[in-house]
Amino acid sequence: MLHDAILKGSELFHGLETRAHYYDQYQASTRLSFYREPHTITSAEIDRLILFLNQWSSHYESSPEQCQRLLEAIRDVLPTRRGLLNDDILTIELTNQEISTRIAGMFKTIATCGSRNETTAASKILHSLHPGLFVMWDAAIQLGYAVSGSGEDYAKRFLPRMQRIAVIALEQIAAAQGLTRETAVETLTRCGHTLAKVLDEYNYAKFTMKRAEVWEAELA
Repeated sequence: MLHDAILKGSELFHGLETRAHYYDQYQASTRLSFYREPHTITSAEIDRLILFLNQWSSHYESSPEQCQRLLEAIRDVLPTRRGLLNDDILTIELTNQEISTRIAGMFKTIATCGSRNETTAASKILHSLHPGLFVMWDAAIQLGYAVSGSGEDYAKRFLPRMQRIAVIALEQIAAAQGLTRETAVETLTRCGHTLAKVLDEYNYAKFTMKRAEVWEAELA
């Protein structure tokens, strides 16, 4: 069952990925937030963000010039996409062309602010700005879902698939255990992370770590 696979993937991620604790350390140390005014984002926060990226072997450029470019890119996306403030991966209307175009624009702004097109880093940065909405990915996950690394594919193909997976899993839990949707969400996120982060852990275990247990749980 899909919900069992998601839980198995999250369990394997936390149990086997030696870098898993970097995420919680970063979340605890940063003030970076999608809900803040752009001018309050500091260069020190950008330094911590880049350190987090590179703890995951992103090889993100950490020069003062790139830190400034990323700071400006983040400041740019914060005020121009305020329509997403109250949404998460379950509630966002991804079939709305305006919303998906807005997300694609955010992704492109972040991904292309340096000398390289940073598609994996862009998803992690967006997640750090709004952990409840944006699902992280990497090249293996992109391949697993047959999507490119573009902002268009992220917004219009990848995120809708993540939303559909979440909805199906929650429906399974609710039907099997007689739970409300809210309680079903709590079941999937019992590790303490957002649903968007748990979906990333499931994807990571399934496609990046290539753990057979996830596939077996999904097909059971």
